[in-house]
Amino acid sequence: MRTRRPLVIVDALASLATAFKDIFPGSTTTSLTAAELSSLLESLGSRAAFKPKVLTLDESRLVALLYFGQPVAQGALLLDLRRPVRTSDSHFARAFCRVFNDDLTHVSAAWPLDEHWASLEQTRLRRSVARFLNYRPHKMSNWVRAMEDSMALTYEGRNVRHCLIIARKAPKLIQKLQNKFIPLPGGISIENALLREKWIRTVVDGRRVALLGSMHSGSIIGFISLAEVDRNDAALRYAPHETLVPVQAVLAHAAHDVALVASPQGDLFILSGKGSVFQKTHGHWRVLDYEALHERISSRFREDVVIGVLRAAIDLSFERTGALFCLLESREEITDLIPDHGHPLAANSHLRRSLRGQNISVWAQRQVITAAAATDGAVVLDKDGNVVDIACMVSSPKEISRLGVREPSMPGARSLAAWRASFRGVAVNVSEDGPITVYERGAEIGRIG
Repeated sequence: MRTRRPLVIVDALASLATAFKDIFPGSTTTSLTAAELSSLLESLGSRAAFKPKVLTLDESRLVALLYFGQPVAQGALLLDLRRPVRTSDSHFARAFCRVFNDDLTHVSAAWPLDEHWASLEQTRLRRSVARFLNYRPHKMSNWVRAMEDSMALTYEGRNVRHCLIIARKAPKLIQKLQNKFIPLPGGISIENALLREKWIRTVVDGRRVALLGSMHSGSIIGFISLAEVDRNDAALRYAPHETLVPVQAVLAHAAHDVALVASPQGDLFILSGKGSVFQKTHGHWRVLDYEALHERISSRFREDVVIGVLRAAIDLSFERTGALFCLLESREEITDLIPDHGHPLAANSHLRRSLRGQNISVWAQRQVITAAAATDGAVVLDKDGNVVDIACMVSSPKEISRLGVREPSMPGARSLAAWRASFRGVAVNVSEDGPITVYERGAEIGRIG
């Protein structure tokens, strides 16, 4: 048997490490040595014969195994999420690693990873998402690709932004939807509906109407009136945007159903009935783990306050609008953080006075707070979610000098303000490019996008 060159293993592990860092932001990766891999395989015993692609080692760590078409693993990568591993984490990591291993079998054993590998890499995450979501991954991958292609279309000068829900057991979903479903006699294949039927481009806007497709037949069978879908479900708190709560509510009826949604900003979102959310933005796929951010903050602040802040941040991220939210541990020495707080001649004084005391946990008040968050400056909240100040500039608090900490070089003024504010509580920074970063005591404790 020809011995596999170590360079190929090193290249593959480096490629896998890069992918996992994108999929699980904030995680760290380490390649296992030959001795560590041998010890791991020995501990697995007969389980190694089943080629487990990803194993959970402990509360926060996973290990991914690479086989290169061999009966025994040839390399392994340790992935530390730096947070508790959830079932969805291990399931998606397993789906991705399975696709990764399949791709390795198509690469020559004698050469480093080449242009063939690069072409596989471009579609790998899409194929992994399809495998994770569906029992027909090849079909699902084709539907996702058709959705991507449809986003390049226009209708009467407007970009096409479809919303498609694909049901595994369509008759059961239709029964639950009742009069919210309008059938399409004869049906149309999903690809034809997305790419060739021009009338669909104006009917299906993702706000009022969504297409319903059958996973079994691969065809569009009707329309769903989203306006009539009940939104009152605590499990729906973190849809990618508040306008997509009805779509997520439809998915709540079945774990294996999937929604493909094109945003007005040109991003593609994939929502599953399992609660997972994937996003393609700037040509890259990401896993949006909203619950991970929730867990990082909920131990410090009330549940309704955390939901209100994250709901506002996620909506602004979807809209590609930058903002900064600061949750204070204490309102004491507020002028230390906001020098012009309460000053009669402060900038934006009318806005700041009118929103002071409004609560981000209250839906109607949150709408105004979220809109005002787009104004240059920070939204500063107390532990109960009340606005202390808004559209204000944040300075370096005394805590930083007391700790002898030097301010870091940050990519923008908002990021630096978030870092400063995090010494007085928790800061949630929303980038204009979409990512959401959470800071505490000067350290990044969570990130999505």
